[in-house]
This record gives sequence, structure tokens and C-alpha cells, in this order.
Amino acid sequence: MAVAERKWSARAFWPRGRTLALTALTLATPAWAQLPDYHLELQVRTNLQGNASGAYNVAPGNLLSGSYQIPISADGQIAFRLAITPEGRSAVWWGHGGMGSRIYLLPLLGEDARTGDPGVNSQGDVAFAVTGASSAAQNGIYLLNVASPEQVRILRGPPGASDWSSLWLNEAGQLGFRATFSGVGRAYAIANERPDGTFSTTLVAAEQTIDSASPYQFLYSPTLNDLGQMAGVGDVATASSEFFQDLRVFEPDGVSSRLIAQSRGRDAASPVYRFASVAPALNNVGQVAFLGTARNAQGGNVTTLWLWDGAALRVLAQDGVGEIRTLEFFAPDINDTGWVAFRAIDSTNMRAVWVSDGQSLKRVATEHDIVSSDLGPARIDQETPSNPVFGGLVSINGRGEITLAAGLAPPDNDQVEWGTAVFIARPMVPQQDGGTGGPDAGVDGGPGPGVDGGVDGGPGEPDSGVDGGPGPGADGGVDGGPGEPDSGVDGGPGPGVDGGVDGGPGDPDSGVDGGPGPVVDGGVDGGPGEPDSGVDGGPGEPDAGVDGGPGPDVDGGPGEEDAGGVDGGPGPIVDGGVGEDPDAGTGTDPDAGSGEDPDAGPGSDPDAGPGEEPGADGGPGEEPQADAGADAGPGPPRDAGTSPPPPTDSGCGCQSSSPSAALPWMLVGLMRAVIGRRRKTE
Repeated sequence: MAVAERKWSARAFWPRGRTLALTALTLATPAWAQLPDYHLELQVRTNLQGNASGAYNVAPGNLLSGSYQIPISADGQIAFRLAITPEGRSAVWWGHGGMGSRIYLLPLLGEDARTGDPGVNSQGDVAFAVTGASSAAQNGIYLLNVASPEQVRILRGPPGASDWSSLWLNEAGQLGFRATFSGVGRAYAIANERPDGTFSTTLVAAEQTIDSASPYQFLYSPTLNDLGQMAGVGDVATASSEFFQDLRVFEPDGVSSRLIAQSRGRDAASPVYRFASVAPALNNVGQVAFLGTARNAQGGNVTTLWLWDGAALRVLAQDGVGEIRTLEFFAPDINDTGWVAFRAIDSTNMRAVWVSDGQSLKRVATEHDIVSSDLGPARIDQETPSNPVFGGLVSINGRGEITLAAGLAPPDNDQVEWGTAVFIARPMVPQQDGGTGGPDAGVDGGPGPGVDGGVDGGPGEPDSGVDGGPGPGADGGVDGGPGEPDSGVDGGPGPGVDGGVDGGPGDPDSGVDGGPGPVVDGGVDGGPGEPDSGVDGGPGEPDAGVDGGPGPDVDGGPGEEDAGGVDGGPGPIVDGGVGEDPDAGTGTDPDAGSGEDPDAGPGSDPDAGPGEEPGADGGPGEEPQADAGADAGPGPPRDAGTSPPPPTDSGCGCQSSSPSAALPWMLVGLMRAVIGRRRKTE
């Protein structure tokens, strides 16, 4: 199916209400013996209007900012801000499993109004800060759910706050951020929702100008975990030849905290000369990863990535050690397994995204890699070699999935721009069996003669009690597969009458779905050739009120008008207009460059943490600001693209897919089963 025909919206995907909240589902996390290989799955590709290569899952002219974060929830949902849009106002994009759209466009709140980087969780909640509105009452933290993105709540606390930066939204629905009180100072704050839908806000740390009993002269960008704990660095004295800084984890009660590390100005035995001004990373088991500067024997600065493992500091990566030439000053991220994702330039001067488990390093993606895209094979590249090919921060969730953004170009021509692509790098699950022809290792021996000792022996193997797959053996469990008698639930294709739910093709309908065939459906969906029974008649049948697939009613998918009103993906609805070139200028580089120390003077450090406004470095005592420029990356477009990305080749000859890819269909199946049972009892 061509990309332009993919009509999809968050409304259609997400169940209304919280009865099917994803936190109620168990999200399986594989037990990894070692770091896995990764394959990249395209989520969206932005591009300038007018480029022949177009865009994917968003209209051309919607562009990312120069420095940004792309958070990923426990179940793989992502969100990010579009700093430039055809309408001239910033917007928010949300997606899941390779599908997504622009779900929110900032209203007309004044020419200076803008959104910060969003947070997202598995309930489909999205939060982001809005500042610069003409009316101060319109500034605050905007909170919405992807099921009804037009319903927005605004949090303006704590009282007196005028800015909400470094915003995080956790899986418990808590908000953590750094609040700025104009002309006064900054504080770390946590917001908790009350039963009536309002929020209470607790300050967990504050600068001395707000709390005279505080030890902190300045608080840097913080982070938040799912337990409501925040981690951040504070200056406790004015810097001289040494820096006087503490890294602490603050409890949500606003009273207690624990010390993680200090600069050597505070502790002469510390290996940390100075903490980087970007946020640390904190997981739910108390481990903290952070960037900072060490000093070598010659007194030079050496950028270092450290991990506090709960007992001691460990070096994960360092400038000039092993494959790492230079660590880039973008905040790292950590999951509960202790994997740390980060950006660094390798020993051959190629930029890359990495992951460490504390024992080894693994490349996730590297400049000049060939990856799959909606346009076919593409190269991670920029038209100007000195321009950074990756953009913004990387994020990692509990399943080891990592978000990243990179410029794309054709494999053989880096002067042709294909825009900026957002990927989820998915771990390639290791084989759990002997492979084709090999003996069964306990789960699935795959096709071959070996008897199955686990769940499914595969074609040609005897049935082991659950599902033997195709073969002559009678089913001793649930489904014998083709050629086996029906065991009481679903016999699959074959002559046996279905005594359970679905007899499959050739069996009489047992009350829910008879499958393809002439028999009228008495349940939910009769399938092709049967009249529609109330939900979805399938292709060629009248639409029964939800989505009949291709056809004339509601939002049937390809070829029908979008019924959602937001943005059904590439196509004629919503997006359009004239965009602007997001390039910050030839040769502009959003990082501090090789060997530079964070906050080393005007303009030397590009990132003051998620949600900071672009601008120059304020000098001593101020945080460096994000890059005001933006670069859609290499690319000439072709409107909305023409085809979906081909399956990623995992190297094993099979198509890799993530567990999250099946999640929407699990939810749909569950809802259909409930409807069918209700109809039978009426």
C-alpha cells in the first residue's frame, strides 16, 4: 500500500477511557546474556516542503528543532515536538509501532508562544510545557491523552512559576520538571494528580533565592524515574579553580535525598572534576548515569560517562579510550537493566549511538550506516560532513528499545536530502532454539525432525500438547492445526465441527465468526462474503459504523475521507502550507565539539537539558542553551512518500517484529470478543 493511502489516527488506535490501560498488561522484557544487535524501525521522516523525496507519517514542512528529546514509554510509544510547521506554530507528534501523526497544533496564543519537549507514558498521556503566550493564563504544562487530544488540561503550578523546563512524565502519571520563578530562581518540582483531576505540586529542591536554607546556588537540568524520584546536580559554591557540585537523588516527599557523587572540589578523592550541565539519568533501581569531566595527568579535561551502580562509580566510556574518540554533550539515558544509551564520536571520527551494559559497548547506529526507509535503502548522512548526522537526545526503555533521530540521504549521493528520520532501534531477540533442522532447545525446534520439548514442534514434528502445528498427530491441547481433529476450541481448517469459538473455513459458525464462507455471521464479523453483523464487514461489505475497511462509510481506511479531524497521516487532510528552511547555517554544529568542556564560555555547550530555550551560553553560573537552529537533515522530498518501509532484514532471512506491533490487534480482538459475548446474551 502506498504511504499516501495510509489513513490512520490516534483516535482509531487508542481505546477510549482507561479500562484497557496498557499498564494492566505485562510487558515482557527478555533476559539478555549480552548486549544484542539492533535493527532500526522507521517511525516518521520529516522534510522541507518542495523536496522531491517528500515525508513519511507527517506532511512536508513539519520539522524538528535543532536540539530535542524523543522519549519512549515502557510499551514503545514515542512523542516529540515539531518546532516548525506550515501553520507557523509548534506542534506535537505521537506514534506507536511504526504508525503515528501530528496530534496537537498549538493554538494562536501569540507569536512568541512555543512548546517544549514532551513526555509520554504507556497510558497514552502526553505532557509538554507552553511558554511565551500573550496571556500568562495560557502558559503552563499542557496534559492530554492521545485518545482525545483535543481535550487539554493546563497545570500552572507551583504558584509563581513562569517556566517549566526539563519536563518528564513517568509511567505513574507524575510530572517532574524544573520550575523557574521569574527574577527569583529555580526549583525541582513533582506534580501528582488528585482524584478530582487537579494537581498538587511538591518542591523537592530549590535554589537559595527561593529557600534560604537550601545549599544550592544553581540547579541544573533534572530527571525523573517511575517512582517519583528526581536526580540532579547543584552548585553549592561559586566555582574557582575547582567546581563545588553535588549530584543527588531527591525523594518525592520533598524532605529526604541521598548523595550520589561530588565534584573533587567537594571531595578530593572524587574522580569528577566537573559535572556536565545536561541531565543525569536515573532508573527505578537507584542507578544513575551521568556525563562529566575528569582531569588527566597533564591537567587536561577528559569527558567521561560514569555509572553509579548503587555501590561505586564505574567508568562506562571516556574520551580517547577504546572505540570512543569523543563523547558528545547530550544527556544519556538508562533502563532498569542498567543499560545506558548515549552519543559519541568513534575513533574513525564517525558519529554514533551506543549502548553499554557496564561490561561492554555496542553500536546501535553509526554515520553512513545503510538502513531501511519508506524510500528504500537509505544512508545515515548529511550533505556537509561537519554537520552532525544525529539530532538531540537518545532514550531507552525497559525492553532495550532506543529512540534516535538521524539525517537520511540516498545510499550513493549525500547531496540529495531525504530529511530527518526518527527511528526506534529494536533489539533483535536471540534464537531460543536450534534453528532449522536443529534439535529443539525447549521452546520451538523449528521445522525439522526433532520432537518438540516445549510449546510448538513446528511443521513435521509431533504435537507436544499445545499446538503441534501442521501434521498428522491429534491435538492434545488447544489446536491441532490443519489436518487434526478439533479439540474443543478451534480446530482450524479441516472437517471437524467447531465446538468452541471459530471452526475456521469449512466449519459451521459457532456464534462468533464463521470465517469466510456462505453462512451468515451470528457474531461479530462474518468475513468476506457474509453480511456485516455490526462491527466490520470486511472488504466489499457495507460499513457497520466503525470501520469497514475500504468502502464508503466513516473512516474505512485507504480511499476514504479522514473521519478523525486530526491528521490521518500522509494524505490530503490537515497538513499543508509553506514551511521555512530549518537549517541553522552552513557548518553550524549543535554540540560543543571535540575536547571542549561543557559551559566553557559563550556558545560552547549546546544543550541545557530537555525543554530549554535556544540561545547563547550565559557564561559562569548559567546553563548553556539549546541550538536555535534546525536541520531537517539530508533530503529532497516527494510529498508524502509512495510506499511503506520494507521489512527490516535481521540477517536470519526472517522479518523481525517487536512485541508492540501486535498490541493494537490484541486490544481490538479483546474488544470484539466482549462485543460478541454481549450480543449472544441479548
